[in-house]
Amino acid sequence: MRYATRRAGFTLLELLIAIGLTSILMVALFSAMDIYFKLQLDGHEEITRQQISRTLLRQMTRDIESVVFVKKQTVDEDKATTSGGTGSTGGTGSTGGTGSTSGIGSTGGTGSTGGTGSTGGTGSTGSTGSTGGTGSTGGTGSTGGTGSTGGSGSTGGSGGTNATGSMTDEDTTAAMLTYTSGLVGSATDLLLYVSRPDRTLSYVDAQSLTSTKDRTGDLMIIRYLVADTGGGGVSSTIARRFAGTESGPIGLVRITGDLYGMSTAVEAGEDQDFMSVDKIDAKEVSQVAFRYFDGANWQETWDSGIQNGLPAAIEIILTLRNTESSDGFSSDESDPYALGETKHRMVVALPLAERFVAETAL
Repeated sequence: MRYATRRAGFTLLELLIAIGLTSILMVALFSAMDIYFKLQLDGHEEITRQQISRTLLRQMTRDIESVVFVKKQTVDEDKATTSGGTGSTGGTGSTGGTGSTSGIGSTGGTGSTGGTGSTGGTGSTGSTGSTGGTGSTGGTGSTGGTGSTGGSGSTGGSGGTNATGSMTDEDTTAAMLTYTSGLVGSATDLLLYVSRPDRTLSYVDAQSLTSTKDRTGDLMIIRYLVADTGGGGVSSTIARRFAGTESGPIGLVRITGDLYGMSTAVEAGEDQDFMSVDKIDAKEVSQVAFRYFDGANWQETWDSGIQNGLPAAIEIILTLRNTESSDGFSSDESDPYALGETKHRMVVALPLAERFVAETAL
C-alpha cells in the first residue's frame, strides 16, 4: 500500500497576501524616504537663504553706517520774528510828521532821525518839541516800518516742514546732481552718500576722470534697488540687460561710483555710467523694502535735503525665493513642495543721526 507524499509550499492565496503586504510596506518606506529627502532639501535651501540674506544685510549695514551728513544751518524763527517786529516800530517815527503842522522850530526835525533806527519809536517825542516844519522829514522814519517785512523771513523755516511725500525714481536720480551728503530713499529704492577710502588708494583728478569706477576722493554714491522688467526707470533699464527671456524681478543690484563721477554722468545724461552694474548681486531676492524711523514714527520715504537730518534707523526687509536657473539652489523643474518665499529683516541704526527728544521731555 502506497501513501501519497505531500510537499511543503504556499498556496496561491498566501502568495497574493504576501505580495500585497510587501507592496504596502514598500510604498510606506518610499513615502517616508521621499518626505525625508524633501525636508532635507528644504532645510538646505533655508540654510542657503540665511547665508545669502546674512551676507547682503551685512553689506547693506556697512554701507548705511558709512553715510555722511552735514546739517544745514537754519535761521532761528523766534529771533527773526523779534528783530523784524522791532523794525516795524520804527514806523511810529512817522508820527513826527505831525510836527509839520507847527512850522516853527527846526529842532523837532532831529527827532525824525530816530525814525531810521529801530529806536525810531522815540522819535515820536519830537512831535512834542518845537514842532519844526522840517520835523516833517521825520516821516521818512516810516520807512523803518518796512523792517516788519523781515518778520516774513521766518516763513523761510516753513520749507523744512515739507513732510515725507511720494518719492519717484526720477527724484532719486535727480538727487545725484545736487546732494553731497545724507540719503534719499523710498520704499523700494535707497541712495546713500558714504565716505570710504579706495582700497588701493589710487585717486585721479577731476580732469582725468574717465569712468565712475575711478575715484577722485573718499566720497562715493551707493544705490540699492531690485531690477525688475516691469519696474520702470532705472530698475527696468538694468533688468533688460540681464533678463534674457525672463520677466519680472531679476534680483537685487548695488550701484556704486565716485560722487563726482556719478553726478557728472547724471548731468550729462550718460545713463550707461550712473546705471553701470557688472552683474546682479543676488538673483534670489525678489523684493526689497525700506522704512525710515524718525525717532517717533516709521516713514515710507526719506530725503535728507528736506528733513535736514538723518533717520534714527532704517528697516530692511529682503524677500528671497527659489531661483529658476540651474546655477541656483533649486532644480530647473518647478517643485510644488519647494520652500516658499521667505522674508529676512534687519534694523540698522545710523551713528550720525541726532538723538530724538520726546515732546514730554521738552
